[in-house]
Amino acid sequence: MIETVKMEPLNIKTAVAIGYFDGVHTGHRMILDTAAAYAKQMSLHTAVFTFDMPGRRAEGKGSRDLITSQEKKRLISEAGVEYFVSPPFEDFCSLSGRDFVDRVLSRKCLNAAVVVCGDDFRFGRDRECGVRELARFCGPYGIQVFEQEALIMDGERVSSSRIKAELQEGNIQEVNRLLGYTYSVSGRVIHRNNKACELGFPTANILFPAECVLPKKGVYISDVVVNGERYRGVTNIGTRPTLTEDQQSVVETHIIGFSGDLYGSDMTVSLLRFLRPEKKFGTAGELAEAVRLNIEDAKAFDADSPEK
Repeated sequence: MIETVKMEPLNIKTAVAIGYFDGVHTGHRMILDTAAAYAKQMSLHTAVFTFDMPGRRAEGKGSRDLITSQEKKRLISEAGVEYFVSPPFEDFCSLSGRDFVDRVLSRKCLNAAVVVCGDDFRFGRDRECGVRELARFCGPYGIQVFEQEALIMDGERVSSSRIKAELQEGNIQEVNRLLGYTYSVSGRVIHRNNKACELGFPTANILFPAECVLPKKGVYISDVVVNGERYRGVTNIGTRPTLTEDQQSVVETHIIGFSGDLYGSDMTVSLLRFLRPEKKFGTAGELAEAVRLNIEDAKAFDADSPEK
């Protein structure tokens, strides 16, 4: 199990993977795996240094993230990392590159023997330093720096910005391929005006995380995990223009084959395929027919089939 470490000295030597790791996508996994390989080879412990800034993202300061801070930590833990350091961005953004190495990577904190980063890694005040400077500053401390080349898929590097662009176009299957796992949104089911129930399609609603980039608004085939059970679902991400004038984006899911009260339950919705954009229908009946067809598509969808 991963251990969250405060900015205090570790009494063990570490191999540190360093970066923002937004999405913990396939390219990031290469950095984590390389750090783990050096740790095994040199009898070190694995650690990750990243930043935490959900408040800044939610306030619109900089681009929004792919996943929440909690999801990032969970995915890094699943990669086998032992120690996790994620201080507030504001505590370190004004440090020079040299001071960052002294305060974070030396024996004052992570006690690194090895540091692994991506080839586009930037750090220090105003992102003034790159991998070359990192190696130079780490040298006096006896810390080895290894640069992980970018993962190339279809002739283009895998990056968080590339995945965000695909997400906002609704290309969820490409998003899942680049991530290396199925994109999902988690939250607690909330009380909300559930007019869809009047149409015969009750839904469970969770709020979309304010710090994360919103997928293309519309209807998706989804997998749903709630109360330890997995179901197929039809999920609308958006503002439900036919049924409400509320402009707050929600993740609204009709869970196929489920009946019961889920209010207050934790739910995870994984997106599998984009079906159609959000649309304001002329009548509730037209919406009901569209939802019925979406449910039929979801029932027939085979997530393991190459024909998707």
